[in-house]
Amino acid sequence: MPREFPDDRASVPGPPSFDEREFESRLAWIFGSPRCGSTWLLGLLCYPLEATTRTPAGVVGRRRKTLLRRLRRPGLRLRPQAVAINEPYLPQHLIPLVPVRFDPTDLESRPALTLNDTRGDDPHYFFSEQYAYAWRPQLRKLILTRLAAQTERAERDVHVNNPVVIVKEPNGSHGAEFMMSLLPQARLIFMVRDGRDVIDSFMDGMRAGGWLAQPYMRKMETGEDRLAFASTEARSWLERTKTVQRAFEAHPPELRWKLRYEDLRADTTATLRPLLDWLGIDWSDAELETVISENAFEAIPARRRGSGTPLRAATPGLWREHMSDQERKVMEEIMGPKLVELGYDV
Repeated sequence: MPREFPDDRASVPGPPSFDEREFESRLAWIFGSPRCGSTWLLGLLCYPLEATTRTPAGVVGRRRKTLLRRLRRPGLRLRPQAVAINEPYLPQHLIPLVPVRFDPTDLESRPALTLNDTRGDDPHYFFSEQYAYAWRPQLRKLILTRLAAQTERAERDVHVNNPVVIVKEPNGSHGAEFMMSLLPQARLIFMVRDGRDVIDSFMDGMRAGGWLAQPYMRKMETGEDRLAFASTEARSWLERTKTVQRAFEAHPPELRWKLRYEDLRADTTATLRPLLDWLGIDWSDAELETVISENAFEAIPARRRGSGTPLRAATPGLWREHMSDQERKVMEEIMGPKLVELGYDV
């Protein structure tokens, strides 16, 4: 049955009126890898707003009121300076992945390609490079207008002017080059995490009763299941990381930032402060202390964290306790050189 729309189109707001270049300069995209800690980073940067997919750009709700009641000291009534756009899935729509059969023993093979890779030279493909002059400017305008509309609502709801707009898109990291080429004045945040911990976190979520068991519909019942998953995901982590690195290297140095999850976890204040300064978020030391303590893993109620949940442990290197020697060997054969390049021990 066709979807019904209201007859009174006058009640539907029109597109926002905004300065495209100014708005683009307030965008900061987080790329890297799923399970890299990007949700935690989003919560830190957008405090005290909710960084969820269910509220428009992190509109305040009950959580903020509760937190503000806890902030007893003078001067610590924080106002939001950034709003969240949590996983708009733009790369999944604009640069769709095409799974392919690959040889796990061939380190040059890839677990997936994109339609842009395989069809870019075809003039009949919508995003054909031959017609980029026609679609790129309009696609850029569409993206900016759509994100500006969501940001405009957040500004109105939380009474904030010209906030930084943090777009979290780790699952779309395969499209980082494409997105940054469309938005060259936006900022790029490259968040890195040890790929072995990324895969270990996935496996924990996909175990029986885990939070990813139903969405993924992948079984982790046997050693063969785990080994196959470790091999495939190691290659996916490597390809995502290489793609974001290329986007990072091509982006203007003043508009890019790289951080490691392990550093953010080990010394959150020292790692976060320069990033905040770069983004123009001007919290005092006392305010930053509050933001970090309220978003700390240890502050999460015990019933909401632990094995099988999205908030499992926040412990770098936990893969050593869960991975077999064979799983470790398979992962490091694929990811080893890149892990070493990024500063991890192998």
